[in-house]
Amino acid sequence: MTEAGLITQAAAGDADALEQLIRTFAPIVYAYLAGMLGDEREAEDAMQETFVRVARGVERYDSSTDPEAWVFGIARRVAGDIRPTPASPPGEVPPEDGEMEEWAKRSLRALPLELREVVVFKEILRWKPDRIASTLGVDETQVSDRLLDAHTRLADGMRGANRGGEVTP
Repeated sequence: MTEAGLITQAAAGDADALEQLIRTFAPIVYAYLAGMLGDEREAEDAMQETFVRVARGVERYDSSTDPEAWVFGIARRVAGDIRPTPASPPGEVPPEDGEMEEWAKRSLRALPLELREVVVFKEILRWKPDRIASTLGVDETQVSDRLLDAHTRLADGMRGANRGGEVTP
């Protein structure tokens, strides 16, 4: 059954269809939320909230909407509700003990939501720009512009960290 068919069946009260819909999307929604939030526990909580909202919203699903875009629209709103603003200041230096992975997560979380999500889709989920554009409801040029802006900000932060936290404009 197609994803749209699962949503339609779930809207009609078919609990098995809802369960299959959740199983279909859970791995990529979790990966997206983990990237967006940078914390596994927060990502698990956010994934649960996403699918609660999916279950509550299946009756309102518009069949002209791509099912993946619909589910990710909900996940995006949940991520924005949990972390609407950057989590750390730009140019934050890596921790003294060398925990670069944690510093990288904080740097990603410090990006504004619209930049963070394109990095997560492209670099973590490995989506192509056309799929990202379709999911976000923007054109591919906007996806490319956001990726460039995000990568520039991340690189500037790394350069600033290499100079002891000083970031030059």
